[in-house]
Amino acid sequence: MVKVAVFGGSKGCSRAMVIQGLEKGEHQFKLLIRNPDNADYTEEQKSKLTIIKGDALDPAVVKETIQNTDVIIYSIGSAFDFKKMDMVNPGLCHDTMAVLLQVLEELPENERPNRLVVVSTTGLDNMKEVPYLFYPLYRFVLHAPHQDKKELERLVIDENKSVPNWIVVRPTLLTDGDLKGKYKADVGLSGYTISRQDVGHFLLNQCIVPTTWIHKKVVVSY
Repeated sequence: MVKVAVFGGSKGCSRAMVIQGLEKGEHQFKLLIRNPDNADYTEEQKSKLTIIKGDALDPAVVKETIQNTDVIIYSIGSAFDFKKMDMVNPGLCHDTMAVLLQVLEELPENERPNRLVVVSTTGLDNMKEVPYLFYPLYRFVLHAPHQDKKELERLVIDENKSVPNWIVVRPTLLTDGDLKGKYKADVGLSGYTISRQDVGHFLLNQCIVPTTWIHKKVVVSY
């Protein structure tokens, strides 16, 4: 049974992955959550999880979260303020990943997880993966969060000296749609949307154990 440390698991793609994972019963999940009382899990689900209360900028609780785990799933992201057209927490992805990598570097080599999976976004490589219809949204409205995701990827790929096996997952525009279990995944793929449920399905079934996407930036889309 693989032990999975989850950052950003209180909602969104990682929450979908955790809930689907609990239903399959094949992995153990340890979540770092700032406000566990507000996390969107039932009491029964929480009883099957290891939940650590704390902030991903705090090295002590980050260390507690990743110790004795095999894989890290990271999907932290700032909320977006559409009135100010900026992130609520600017630089959150960069700053939390910098803390995570520092903690990993300080751990003895035999205590480090052997895989790091991060949820990023499309549109970071000269918009090659983005349909023309979405250019204005990605280039102007989502510029700030995308710059933060770009920094996130740079840290994982270029600055990460502790976890050799990394995967960057680039979902297209996220929706709250249902789980289909059918989608496309490939490097350089162009697409429009994908539900958070199906990104969770991809993380659970194609990123925790399989080696297909190691050292790749894989797009997931319908």
